[in-house]
Amino acid sequence: MEEFKKATSILINGKRYPVPDNLPANTSLNEFIRTHAHLKGTKNTCQEGGCGACIVAVKSVHPTTGEQLEYGVNSCLLPVFACADWEIITVEGVGNRTTGYHDVQARLAKGNGTQCGYCSVGMVMNMYSLLKSKPELTMEEIENSFGGNLCRCTGYRPILDSFKSFAKDAPKSLLDKCADIEDLITICPVKKKLCVRNGACNTENCDGKEEAADVGRKGPRFIPLQDGSCWYHPGEKKEIFAILQNCSDTNYMFVGGNTAHGVYRVTSKIKHYINLNGVTELHSIENSGGTITLGASTSLTTAMEHFYKTSELQPQKFGYLKELADHIDLIANVPVRNTGTLAGNLAIKNQHKEFPSDLFLILETVGAQIVVEDVSHKETILSPSDFVNFDMTKKLMTKIIMPQIDSEQYVCKTFKIMPRSQNAHAYVNAGFLFKVDKKDNFKVLEKPNIVFGGITPEFVS
Repeated sequence: MEEFKKATSILINGKRYPVPDNLPANTSLNEFIRTHAHLKGTKNTCQEGGCGACIVAVKSVHPTTGEQLEYGVNSCLLPVFACADWEIITVEGVGNRTTGYHDVQARLAKGNGTQCGYCSVGMVMNMYSLLKSKPELTMEEIENSFGGNLCRCTGYRPILDSFKSFAKDAPKSLLDKCADIEDLITICPVKKKLCVRNGACNTENCDGKEEAADVGRKGPRFIPLQDGSCWYHPGEKKEIFAILQNCSDTNYMFVGGNTAHGVYRVTSKIKHYINLNGVTELHSIENSGGTITLGASTSLTTAMEHFYKTSELQPQKFGYLKELADHIDLIANVPVRNTGTLAGNLAIKNQHKEFPSDLFLILETVGAQIVVEDVSHKETILSPSDFVNFDMTKKLMTKIIMPQIDSEQYVCKTFKIMPRSQNAHAYVNAGFLFKVDKKDNFKVLEKPNIVFGGITPEFVS
C-alpha cells in the first residue's frame, strides 16, 4: 500500500494507516478496516446500518464546542474519506488475547451472551460506546439502546442481562449472576467498585476520564482521487459555497453521517464529495428570542438530548420538545442517530417524497421553520411542507428553527405505527397540535395542526 500516493490517513486503535488515492471515493470505513487495515473483528453483513455487526467507536471533536466525544457508528455507512479527523476504535482496540479483555467483553462471555459469536463484536462495541458517552446508564437506557443490533442465537436476554450489570440501578442478583471476581471482573484499586476501565487507573487518574484523543483538524482539506473524484473538508460555510460554484448541478453530494446510504443507494457518478462534519455554523445550537435554532448538521442524538434538557428547564415554553425527543428515539437506532443529521433526514424527504420521514412529520406538526441558503448567500425560510418541493440545487440547509409553544394552552402528541418497536420505518405516522382550554374540558379553541404520513407518497394534511 505504501507504493501508492497517500491521499490522507486514518487513526485506528492508536495506529495511523495511510489511505491511498486509488481507492474509490465511496469506499466505506468498514471495507477499509477489514481489507486495508486487516482488522477482521469488525463484521460486514447488511451494509445498511441495520444489523449492528459493523459498529465501531469514534473519537471526534465537536466543531462548535470543542468537546471531545466518543460514540458508536455503523462503519458500513461511513465513507473512509469522511473520517480523516477522527480516531477509530475497533473491537481489537477494546480488548484482545494479548493485552487482555475489556470487562464488557468478559461479562458478555460470562453471561452466556455469545453463541455463534458473529453479532457479539457489534454488541460489545455498542455497549463500550454507550459507557464512554454516558457512564451512568440505567437498565432501561441500556435495553433501549440495542435496537440496531441483531442476533439470531441467544434471544437477546443473556446479552442484555450481561450488559445491564453495568447499569447504576442493576440489582445485586444481576451483579452476582455476572460476576466472577477471580477470573473476570476488575475491581477499581481506588474506588473498590466494578471498573469498566479494566483496572487502568490510579490515585491520580480515577475519574473515569481518559486522556484526550489526538483528533481534530489534521487531515487535508482537499483530497483528489485517481478516479477523478474529490473530497472536500470545509471548516466554514463560505467554503461550501465556493466549492458549489465550481460544481455542476448534479455531480456533488453533501456528506454528514451518510446514513441515507442504508435506505437509498447513490447510482449516479459523484465527482465532488463535500464533508459537512467540520463546519462550525452547521452544528451550533442557540436558545434566544423565544426560539431554538439548531444548525442543520446537528445529529439526531444531539437534538434529542437538547430537546429533553430544554423541556425540563423550560417546561411551559418548550415542554412539547419531550414529545418530539421521544419520537426521535423511534428513528433508526443509536449508532445511526449518532451520525445521522437533521438536514440529512429532511434531504431524503426532499429527494424521495415516499420516504416516511418522522422528522419531517414532527417538525411540520409544531410549525418549525427550515432555513436554506444559496450561493449568493440569500436565505429562504420554509415550512417543512414547502421544503419538500423546494429545489435544493446549489443550496445548503443551514438552520432548523423551533418555535415557542405554551404548554398551558397547547397539547402536542405524535404517533408512529411500525412493524417493530425499534429500528423500523413507519407504516403510518401522525402528529397533532391542539390549542385547548384545559379548564373547559379541553375545548378546542382554534384550527389544529394535524399531520399524517405514510398515506401516499404525496399526501400531507
